[in-house]
Amino acid sequence: MSAPPKAGSPVGTADRPAQATWLALLLIASAALALGAVARLRALGAAPLIVDEYFIVRSVQNVLRHGLPAFDCGGLYARALLLQYLAALLNLLGVSPETAPRWVAAVCGLLVLPAAYLSARRVADPATGLLVVTVLALSVWETELSRFGRMYAPFQAVFAWYVVCFLRRTVDDERGAALWLAILTLIGALLWEGGVLLALANFLPILIRQRSLRLSRAQWREAAGFLVLLVAVYKFDTAEFRFFQTVPALPPDYAAGTGDLLLDAWRTVPSLWQLLRAHPAWLALGTVPLAAAAFALRALWARRRADWTALVLLAALSGALAHQFVVCAAIVLLAALLRLMPLPELASAAARSVYVAVAAAALFWAVFSYRYWSPPAATALTHLPFWFLYPLLSFPDIVSQLLRPWGGAVPRLGAGLLVLLGAATVQALRANEPGTSPRRALLILFLVLLLVTCASDSPRHETRYLFYLYPAALILAFAALGQWLRTRVPGAATPVVLAGTCLGLFMLSEDFQPLHLLRVDEPTVLYRRTLNAGQQSHLVTRDDTRAVAQWLQRQAAAQPTVVVSAVQGLDYYAPQIQYFYVARDDFNFESYACRYGTIDRWSNLPLVQSPEQLAALAGAPRATYLVTYSARVPPLLAQLQALQPRVVLVVDHLSVVALAGAAAPVR
Repeated sequence: MSAPPKAGSPVGTADRPAQATWLALLLIASAALALGAVARLRALGAAPLIVDEYFIVRSVQNVLRHGLPAFDCGGLYARALLLQYLAALLNLLGVSPETAPRWVAAVCGLLVLPAAYLSARRVADPATGLLVVTVLALSVWETELSRFGRMYAPFQAVFAWYVVCFLRRTVDDERGAALWLAILTLIGALLWEGGVLLALANFLPILIRQRSLRLSRAQWREAAGFLVLLVAVYKFDTAEFRFFQTVPALPPDYAAGTGDLLLDAWRTVPSLWQLLRAHPAWLALGTVPLAAAAFALRALWARRRADWTALVLLAALSGALAHQFVVCAAIVLLAALLRLMPLPELASAAARSVYVAVAAAALFWAVFSYRYWSPPAATALTHLPFWFLYPLLSFPDIVSQLLRPWGGAVPRLGAGLLVLLGAATVQALRANEPGTSPRRALLILFLVLLLVTCASDSPRHETRYLFYLYPAALILAFAALGQWLRTRVPGAATPVVLAGTCLGLFMLSEDFQPLHLLRVDEPTVLYRRTLNAGQQSHLVTRDDTRAVAQWLQRQAAAQPTVVVSAVQGLDYYAPQIQYFYVARDDFNFESYACRYGTIDRWSNLPLVQSPEQLAALAGAPRATYLVTYSARVPPLLAQLQALQPRVVLVVDHLSVVALAGAAAPVR
């Protein structure tokens, strides 16, 4: 695709279609940018705080009081540290506590767009850059995460500009770009734990360019500097500053870790290794893949060469024997993209023997998994394939981190990106280009960070953890589509067909919801009331806590009440709350408890940590109400049966439960 015609240059008849296409794309991108900016910035205070935003707002208030994000009961909240101080500055300038973090996120969401354009122009051409900007501007996911007062949009902005510098360092060999990579890594570390990912990615330019350890003195110095940075960032991002306090946070009789209820049923069963040891007959059958591996090792030894090919194939074989087939495939794929060895080597006799051994291991582990890795009785039929695949694809955990959340929230978008990214990978492998191309460099960076992110041990499995990679995925997808179209569509028509195809595919995905952008501040849209659970999580689940607070206010005005909240953030709107409830067997207990488990760390309210303590608060003449998440109501009703609990209010995902002694609530 040609670049835009230069100003003042004569335009011939053949150039007029290209100029018209460029102007049309420019107008479309400008209109999309205007709508996207308005949707990101309009009525940022319309929705009440959700739990994660509440944590930031409370910590910002601590910053303004103490100068540090220090809890009143001890410890520090160091997550999104830079976001906290920027929000504190906006508070001092008169911006409300609710909207200050959202303003930072919204502005960062807009800063992603010029960086995405620059990267797309390097990887493909200017027109592809405009298409990427158009899609990002109109993306409902980008819009909602930019209205979310957390670190995801700011970190995405840092990563988008990191990509710009990464391409300059990798493709152009600009020494000065390495300094910018280090600076952006530090900024990223002050926003999110993902800063560790950037610290790891800093080594890729050297590996992509050199493909060996024969480095110059300057390159060794650069690598040493990045190693120091990696250690520092890792230490900072993995430190748990909340427990840096003089008074212990947990009760003396509490065993650390016992509150970490497994959030995922996939991990409640024994591992395949444990199951295998319990079945001697299968251990004997396991000698078949071991024998195939022995033949493969013999073939590798017969090559009589200790080179990258031998190392890569040996590592892939080890991954397969350990039933980690994502690792196996990733090793071979990244080695091929990095050009660590000639591609024909991957089709040699020794390589084929390794592939046979990998296939034997895959068959063995798949059959064994099907036989003994039993899913829970409540597992849906559509989830059964994922269940049997999980132990074979659990590291990096692409099933829980990628396939399940994306399949439940945006299946069409996920499938489309998967196909186009697969095409981009095939194109990169088949390309016979000298040097390092921007497209291959970005693809390597994307795949490495995708795999490392999936390998991380995140507490929840949500699409937001891969949000920072979305612009890079679109750039690679559109570039692959453009390359495919150029071989099948006449040159003059290619820009028009590419624009129509990219925008058409985007409009078929779940990420294109123009009415959502136009009604972004309306209650139905704010609280995701027409979306399923997966889509709500994808766009950040919100609840109308203000409505619950107003209801509680009416009850308190009508009669004496005791209000216990199990929802972080509700106390920001409801001063009637006297206690906070989190049971000891809740996975949040360790992060909420403070001062021997007697105080809630965030609200500074007395902490109730068992149904028995909750029951002791209930009784006439005061009306007692518990506010909790609706999903937690059924077990609570069973535990508090003696108090005759009844649900008296449901708002979105929240329920108010009246306990014994509560009169008929005021409506």
